[in-house]
Amino acid sequence: MKQINFNNSREQLSADDSQQIYELLCSGLRSENKILLHKRLFNHLGMIPYCGVFERIIKDERTNQWEYCAGQDYPSEIRTVRKIILECK
Repeated sequence: MKQINFNNSREQLSADDSQQIYELLCSGLRSENKILLHKRLFNHLGMIPYCGVFERIIKDERTNQWEYCAGQDYPSEIRTVRKIILECK
């Protein structure tokens, strides 16, 4: 069975899925960046490019929860994910 990740399921995200991903990524952000992140995840998914790092945002089918599977440095990787989403044009 194919693993559900942000790259391969973004077209089918429910509002709950988007909310979970938002909460996963927004911790520690300033309010203006939280607002922008929310807009991108809920209204402008098409603006977000397909990147390999987004395949690490995965959905655990047993718990129905989204999580980030870090390679080596969780804080650095989450910053990279945020940066890509916030800076996309």
